[in-house]
Parts: sequence; structure tokens; C-alpha cells
Amino acid sequence: MMSALLLYSIKSAIVLSMLYLPYMLMLRRESFFRFNRLILLGILLLSLVLPLCNIPWMSLDHQPVVQAAQLQMLELGIPVHVLPEVQVLAEGAASQGISRFSVFFLVSLIYIIGMVALLLMRLWQIARLQFGLKQGVLWHNDEQGVRIYCHSGDVAPFSWMRNIVINEKDYDEAGREIVLHEMGHIQGRHSWDVVLLTLVQMLQWWNPLCYVLGISLRDVHEYEADNFVLEHGVSAQGYQLLLIRKAVGSGGYPFANSFNHSLTKKRITMMKKSKSNPWMKSKALYVIPVAALALSAFATPKFVAPIEETVTKLEGKGTENSPNLQALEGKKEKIKDEGTSGTTMMRVRGHDNAQPLVVLNGKIIEVSKDVNFETMNSEEQFSSLLNINVEDIESITVLKNDAATKVWGDKGSNGVIVITTKKETKEPESQNVVYNKQTGTNDPVLKDLVKKLPGAEMDDDGNITVNGKSVAKIMLNDKEVFNNNDTIYNVVKERAKFPGGDPECFKFLSMNIRYPKLCQQFGVQGRVIISFVVEKDGSITEIKKLRGPGMELSEIDVTSYKEKNPESTEEPKVGQDLGELLYEEGVRVLKAMPKWEPAKDKDGNIVRSRFNLPIQFRLSARQEGNSPQ
Repeated sequence: MMSALLLYSIKSAIVLSMLYLPYMLMLRRESFFRFNRLILLGILLLSLVLPLCNIPWMSLDHQPVVQAAQLQMLELGIPVHVLPEVQVLAEGAASQGISRFSVFFLVSLIYIIGMVALLLMRLWQIARLQFGLKQGVLWHNDEQGVRIYCHSGDVAPFSWMRNIVINEKDYDEAGREIVLHEMGHIQGRHSWDVVLLTLVQMLQWWNPLCYVLGISLRDVHEYEADNFVLEHGVSAQGYQLLLIRKAVGSGGYPFANSFNHSLTKKRITMMKKSKSNPWMKSKALYVIPVAALALSAFATPKFVAPIEETVTKLEGKGTENSPNLQALEGKKEKIKDEGTSGTTMMRVRGHDNAQPLVVLNGKIIEVSKDVNFETMNSEEQFSSLLNINVEDIESITVLKNDAATKVWGDKGSNGVIVITTKKETKEPESQNVVYNKQTGTNDPVLKDLVKKLPGAEMDDDGNITVNGKSVAKIMLNDKEVFNNNDTIYNVVKERAKFPGGDPECFKFLSMNIRYPKLCQQFGVQGRVIISFVVEKDGSITEIKKLRGPGMELSEIDVTSYKEKNPESTEEPKVGQDLGELLYEEGVRVLKAMPKWEPAKDKDGNIVRSRFNLPIQFRLSARQEGNSPQ
């Protein structure tokens, strides 16, 4: 919450600065006061509204991009939920930049304290003003819906909302001129301008330009009120002499519109200045391109990465030396993208978020509307989606625009994904519907059905698989003959949660993961991605490694280590893969986790669900250089 508010404040300040600086250069000295006031109010409103707008087609970068939150999903395959990545530093416990976190938290805290302090100060000023309206009143009178309070003390004239305060001496000497001036503030609704200005100043209390704009708005208020007095027949020379006499006083209430609030010289100069040419108002058109530029900047994603950096292999040797996603060698990409250029992204969603046409070996495949092809770019993701072996994929071609409609007509209007395999692939049976009853495993109808199903097998416990995939139910003539609620779901209505949510999960991992000493000493680092299943009772099972760095120790490595570290309690072995130590550390911490809140499907049934956890082990530059060889 604090970070979002701080980011909004920064964006708001950028908009205000971009719009106000041209005003100071081009319009501040012009004599159309009401127009200038509207421009200043427009700047305040746009600074509040534009940061909330995100219009994708106005983005400065129209190339397909990968958002930071999507990078992990691309790497791991869709649609498994990915936990926040944990970074483990070699100096000690797992961390994701505690110092950076502390500094950011401190900045956010200071920002909130500043907002609250300014709010309290403004509330105190309003309370003091309300109390001052009636303190020491000799009499009051109502004129044109405005209440005039005459005070006995030496109070500087001011107005607030529909109230005017004037002392007895000023009322006797120049009551008409002063009351007309304050009437000008009230009819112009200047008090509401001050309320809007205060709201923006609370949001941007740290931005000096916000206070400079406030001075400009106050000046325009005074110019407009002075002009109101002169339009009612008051002599300009006599009114200017009155301003000079009253210039020695000062307004006692910051919120109020005081008669002697603004600099007298500036007000007299504006009264004597000839009217500006109406064509000068056209300079205000600068607001349009500047606002469009701000919208474009806010619509442009903050994290942009080439799609090639997201293509990774699931297994590999060597050390990952970058904390960012890397394009690893050894995997030949088979995806072609026709009808566009420069990327292999599956940006083929059509109007109304329609799905593209998916064709497997010439046959149209029905795909759930929940699947997002925009973030798919590797064979592993398609093989998981269609239940086919990745090795069997010959090619994947994405057809768009004319390239799609020429072959597939209207069916291809939303794009076509053509997948060709080396051999025909059987379509999987329905696997995702969960019921509340279970038939016996000795049912002869069930046994006969399993024999007839292509690729189906049943073990001694009655669990049925089709092509290696667990089956949740089998129907025969619209009658349920088998139901085993053991399906592991990648997509659920309500996902499983660590007690306290993702922040507590990250905190638990950060406090418990330790960097294996042998990996530190041999310079092994990189990202380990671990898959696990949250069971119906919240326990964690089926932990396995999806990918991770590796380093197999040779006899020379072991001998060299023992010579350099004769007193070490570590026992490296020839042929040992040190990358497994990183994986084993992740497994150790996962097994130590408390039970989760299990996932639920769309019917509210508790189900098993799969998660992926990325852990980034990193060494300092000094440690990398000192690793034993």
C-alpha cells in the first residue's frame, strides 16, 4: 500500500511539473485571470488523474514485451503458479536485498509521516479559522447569501467559503471596497480551489513546485477579486491607494482569502496592465501534447526484456552467473512466427479476448479460454498443455493476419497455432472434473473400460492413468463409473496459500535457506527451480527439481580442495554434483514448512495443486574469484 501510494505521488509530481513549467514561461504574466485560474486547476486535476490512466495503445513502446511478473511464468511453463523468487547471498541467510528493502521501507515511512503531518496541520488551521470567524464578533449581517462578521479587534479582512470577516475600523473606512473584494473571492468559489490545492500538496508534500503553483493560484485569486471590485465602479486609483495602506497587515489564516494576502506591487501592476490579446490563450494548447506524453510514458511497461532471454532449458551443467533470466545454450527453438516480425511471442488473441485456433497434426483442438497464449514461447509449454512429449514436436508455427485467414478463412481471424508432431498423438481423456463419490475398484464395468481406453492403466490401489496422466473421473453413457480425486491442478479457482500469504512464505524461506558451504567454496551459483505439490491436507509432497546449475567434481578438484582446506569438515567426493546441494537445501526448507491452506476448485472442493519455487543463489564478486580450481 505504501509503495503504491509513493509511486502514485511520484507520477503525480511528474505530471504537475511537466504541465506547470510551461505555464510559468508562457501564461503567468497574461491578464486573463479566470482563464489562467482554470489552467492551474486543470493542472492540479490532471496531476491526480493521469497517473491512474494506462492506455496500452498510447505506449511509447509498441513492440511485444515481457512484464517482470511474466518472466518466471515463461521460464517454468504455464499455468503453474510461481512463488516470489528468493535470493540467497553467500554471506549468510537467504535474502532479497534486506538493505534495499530497509531503505525503501524507510523512504515510504517518511513519505507517509509527511502526509499525515501536513494533514494534521491543515486540519488544525481549518479548526482555528472556524473558531476565528465568531471570536470577538460585534455584529453580523447577511448579504446575497453571504454572512459578514464585524470584529472588534485588529483582524485582517478575509473570507472563507460563504463568510466574510472584517474589523470595525476597516468597515468604517473602506467597508464597500473590502466587502466587494471578498465577494469576488466567494463568487469565484476560490475556497474550493484551496481545498483542491491542499489535497495535491498533501500527496506531493515533498515537491517544491507544488507550493510554487499554490502561490500562482493565490495570486490569480487576488487578481480576479481585484478585477471584480473595479467592475463594480470603484475608482482604480482610490482602490490602489487602499491596497497600499493595507499592505502593512498580514493574513492570519493560511486557508482563508485575505484582502492583503498577495504582494501589493504585483496586484497594482496587473490592474494597470492592458488586457492581453485573446489569441494568447492559444498558448494553453501546450497542455494537450504534454498530457499525451505523460499518458504514453505511464502506458509503457517498466520492465522490458527480449523474448530470447526467456528461452531456457530445464537441465544443464555449468554455473548461472547472472541474477536475471538468461538464454542458455543447447536448446534449439522450433517455434516460427509468420505474419509479424522480430519476436516469437504468441500475441494472437483476437477481439473480445478470443482464443486463437489450435491445430494439432491437421486436427482442430479445443483449448480452455483460461489459457494465455500471449506468454507461451517454448515447446515444453505446448507439450504440457496438449499432453504430448516435447521430443515428438516437429514444429510450431504461429499464423497471424493474412497468413492465417488465407489458409483457415474466418476461423483463423484470431490467429492460428499449427503444431506438427513426429507421430500421431492421442488426445487425453477428460481429467479435471471432481465429484464427491467413488466406485469400487473391483467393478467389472470399470475394469473392462480401462482395458478399452487407449494408453490407460490401473494400479493395485485403483488409480487410473491415461498416457501417464492421472485421471480424476471416467464416464460411461453419462454415468460416473470411476472417480479418484487425486488430480494435481495447475489452475484452480482458489489457489493454495502459505499461512499468511506470499509475503510470509517469502519471509519463511528467507530466514531458513542457507547457502551450502561447498557451493560457496567452489563458486557454484545460479537459479534452482523446484516443483512441489500442496496436498488436500496442506502438506507438501512430490518435490522435484525442474532446473538448476551443476558442477561435477573431478579428482583434481577434490584433491586441490583438500590440500587448500586440510581442516575443513566438508567431504567433497569425485563425481559429486554440487548443484544438487543447492536443490537439497531447497528441499530441506520446503519439508520444514508448516501446512498450507489447500486449493479449491470452482465448486469449492479441496484439491491438490502444483507450485514452482525459484531460488537464486548468488556469490559476491570476491567469492567468485577465490573459488578453488
